[in-house]
Amino acid sequence: MKPDQAYTAARQAIDPDADYIVHVRTDTGWTRPGDPDQRELPGLDVLLAARRVLRAQPAGSVWCTPGEALNVRTGDGRLWLRFVPSHLAATEMCENSGCAEFLNDAGDCMRCATGPFRGEGSATRLWRVLGRADSAVVPLTRDDLTTADLVTLARACHTLSRQHHADRARTPLPAEAEGLLERLALVVDGLDEGHAHAVDANVAFSRGELLTLAETALALYRAHGDSDDLLGRATVLLLAHLAYADMPD
Repeated sequence: MKPDQAYTAARQAIDPDADYIVHVRTDTGWTRPGDPDQRELPGLDVLLAARRVLRAQPAGSVWCTPGEALNVRTGDGRLWLRFVPSHLAATEMCENSGCAEFLNDAGDCMRCATGPFRGEGSATRLWRVLGRADSAVVPLTRDDLTTADLVTLARACHTLSRQHHADRARTPLPAEAEGLLERLALVVDGLDEGHAHAVDANVAFSRGELLTLAETALALYRAHGDSDDLLGRATVLLLAHLAYADMPD
């Protein structure tokens, strides 16, 4: 399956609003990451991980297995991850510490049948969200953002710039961003009001301009947050990933 087809399949299989349990493949089977903060991720994180692995060189692979699990494997073969919906993991997987095997029809874990499994954890600390520093997985970059992602962030920029606390604080923005925000307001208002000649943001703005608006959205979010609770969860997660890409290695 080609990378684009694999990512499309993953996007259809993963619910961005759901949470997923993370499993790491080891020589003895599936286990959970040693770091508690890496054991569960929102669906958007899972999709971004799939995208990064498929775009890496060498390209990795992504596929679904029975039971709604998504598998992601790096092209260098050094990291194989599995993502299982939290609700499924809570009812159909072994509860022993460190183990991540599905139960059989009798409700037993064949891996732990001979005695409690002592989880070995991942051999190497998972890097950033889902990778090792020397593997084919790379952190999210601006290039990993799709046009749809950038349009979402542009709309977030429009929303955050109009919040009363942001307006009152008069957050200084680059002159380029001010001009783009004025144009964006016309585009968004035209779309939301159903004007006959309204155009989508991805048509009205270049990728570079959308990136500038995304950066401006991040600046506004860092300065004021979203105290009016106007942004959806997926948008907030995109902002978090945009900020995450700026963190040092």
